[in-house]
Amino acid sequence: MKILNNFFEKPGFLGLLLAIYLINPLDLGFLLGYMIFALLITKGRFLKENIDFDAFLLTIFSLIYGAFYALDPEFGLQFILIYGVFPPTFYLLGKYLSNKVTTEENLFKSLITVGFLLSFSALISVLVSIMADGFGQIDRSLPMIWGDQVVSATIMGSYFVLNMCIPALLIVRQIKISLIMRIVMIVVFVLSLLCILRIGTRTQIVISLFTLLAALIFIIPKQSLKKNVIMFSIFIGGIILLIQNVKFDLSSDWLSAFADRMENNNGADIASGGGRTSRWVKSMEYLFKKPLGWDVEEFGHSHNLWLDVLRASGVLPFLLLIIFSIRSVIKVKKISSLNKKLLSFFNQIRIYTLALLLLFMVEPIFEGMFATFIVFCFLIGVITKFDSRYKLTKKEEQKIIKENEVQV
Repeated sequence: MKILNNFFEKPGFLGLLLAIYLINPLDLGFLLGYMIFALLITKGRFLKENIDFDAFLLTIFSLIYGAFYALDPEFGLQFILIYGVFPPTFYLLGKYLSNKVTTEENLFKSLITVGFLLSFSALISVLVSIMADGFGQIDRSLPMIWGDQVVSATIMGSYFVLNMCIPALLIVRQIKISLIMRIVMIVVFVLSLLCILRIGTRTQIVISLFTLLAALIFIIPKQSLKKNVIMFSIFIGGIILLIQNVKFDLSSDWLSAFADRMENNNGADIASGGGRTSRWVKSMEYLFKKPLGWDVEEFGHSHNLWLDVLRASGVLPFLLLIIFSIRSVIKVKKISSLNKKLLSFFNQIRIYTLALLLLFMVEPIFEGMFATFIVFCFLIGVITKFDSRYKLTKKEEQKIIKENEVQV
């Protein structure tokens, strides 16, 4: 329970609202988003100190994007509010959490909690299906635990995106994590992996492998030869143990969903990202042919966050989102070089950002996976506030050193 205390103790009621929003009970999490927005705008001093260029950029982008749903006869007003308000709200909420949870260790644990909470509903839903019917089911789409509406496997898999980063987090061991927490993280990862295998989402497997590789590239130059040898010995031993005890055969029940996908997709389709690359090329052509956007019926979703924003709302929101994304990547790169004593926290930031951007590269996001973009905005808010707070601390340290030198 200590990890939950770190998450809720300092942020208080706003932390609780964030948790419920991420769990999204009965698909009513958006109501908690409205409450977060309402509470944040009452904090005048906080807003005055924390509304920056990125908050302004996100607000303009969100309002323009949301305005394109104004004429929707069924969801117009709701979509305007959700798309127009939530991204900048959760960006500011990230800054608020980072301001309240002051130590890197607790920020690390808080962000892990965000990943757990984001996956909670999907995790329970898929595990219930596995316990009821096992892995030998061809239908990859499942309903959430509290509703009858079937959710596509791609959308269901997106909720596990941060959980799939757990191996990449565990190999960097600078922050002291209790044995119980490590066990919890491993159990959550194993359960998430079982869920991913059940619904047959290749994207999450790729994300897990890429983030693990990125973490290795990050940590190997920073560790001693002895630590690297021990780390790779554990890896090799684990792989040998896995191969000896697990049957990797597409005819196995536990790989039924993947086997069905492989049988229905040839090599060319896999090489083209499931046909996504042709849609990306077509979308870039439409950037010039239809700069104000086009109907999804033209050739379906572009399967890319930025290109689907272009399709839905035109070139202006597309450019604004690209600017915000580039600025976010620059922030992550910049903060990762601040202090060698904060390796675990900086590795987590890099890994989470990479995982989310990989997901954004291949999925529409705003149409079905909007919560993952909200988590991205939240993460960038955390990074931005931490960076400014860290710089302030360093300036204060330098001031103290100079004062002491004058006294001497």
